[in-house]
Amino acid sequence: MAAVSTVLAIDVSFSLISIIGVDEVNEKLETSGHLTILWIDSLLRWDPASNNGISTIFLPQNDIWKPDIVLGNGIRKFEEFGGSFYNVEVDNFGFVFWKPFEVFETQCSIDTTYFPYDREVCEIVFVVWSYTIAEVEISRSANGINLNEYKESGVWEITRTDVKISKESFEYKVTFSIHIKRKPFYYVFNIIIPILFLGMLTILVFALPVDAGEKMSYAMTVFLSFAVFLTIINTLLPLYKYACITETRQFQYLNPFGLWFASCITFTAANLVKYPLRKNKDSEERDNFDSVGETSQEEENRPEWKDVTSAIDFLAFWSFFLLYLCLAVYLFATIIRGS
Repeated sequence: MAAVSTVLAIDVSFSLISIIGVDEVNEKLETSGHLTILWIDSLLRWDPASNNGISTIFLPQNDIWKPDIVLGNGIRKFEEFGGSFYNVEVDNFGFVFWKPFEVFETQCSIDTTYFPYDREVCEIVFVVWSYTIAEVEISRSANGINLNEYKESGVWEITRTDVKISKESFEYKVTFSIHIKRKPFYYVFNIIIPILFLGMLTILVFALPVDAGEKMSYAMTVFLSFAVFLTIINTLLPLYKYACITETRQFQYLNPFGLWFASCITFTAANLVKYPLRKNKDSEERDNFDSVGETSQEEENRPEWKDVTSAIDFLAFWSFFLLYLCLAVYLFATIIRGS
């Protein structure tokens, strides 16, 4: 006589409804959706012909046996799915359908190196807690997450989904993976493009004539623009969890966008430092001229400070302009390669 299998097969699928939010600091993904769990209960079979033709009934979930599937990588404590007001569907062949709805808070490793073009992979893991692999076996009827009821997120876009079933020690585990990428449109038009123009305005400081009286005020205005803009976008940029990074990997987590922004502020600061030096030098030359009263032919042929500062402006303009272009190309090349 063939041995009768005592392993109960359970089919588990997941339907995602919405991505509520992604917490970069706490590395947390919050989603809403429902599981569709199917199994056969041999004690819940009947003949419809003997029961007024009834082939399907609905029972409270706490009145029958159900698998104790829990969220394996959740942040909060273990809780029973569903509730006392949830009903399960049972047909005359013993098939039981259970669809508990939940708001899931799961752990998700976040890497914002290529912000705002970063891509993340988050997992939602379900585990059969009390039954071993000799008692309960999990199977899947879908190749990924069901997105028929999904409502599009304004920040994240789902690229693909996966599902994997594995055996962990003495229990089954089903893992639903969500591959998401950030929608960069908002950040490009509100952060990157304004910084592009502010960076160009910074370099144009070197193009102003040396004797222009507004050169100092123009440099100050651009510098203050960066300071004000930095306070505005401070709430838009994601926070980083990697406060302490090993030396061998520290450059891997440097955001190229932040390097570019810091370089633009450095260019502006260079303008503010150079102008007072020129002003002090002109004052010294006027004082020396008044004290001596006359200059020799050799001193007259000596280049003036005006010519020196003009040469410095010319050199600084093209140097910072080329450096600015290199940083911009590096920024976009890095984020494109990373995305």
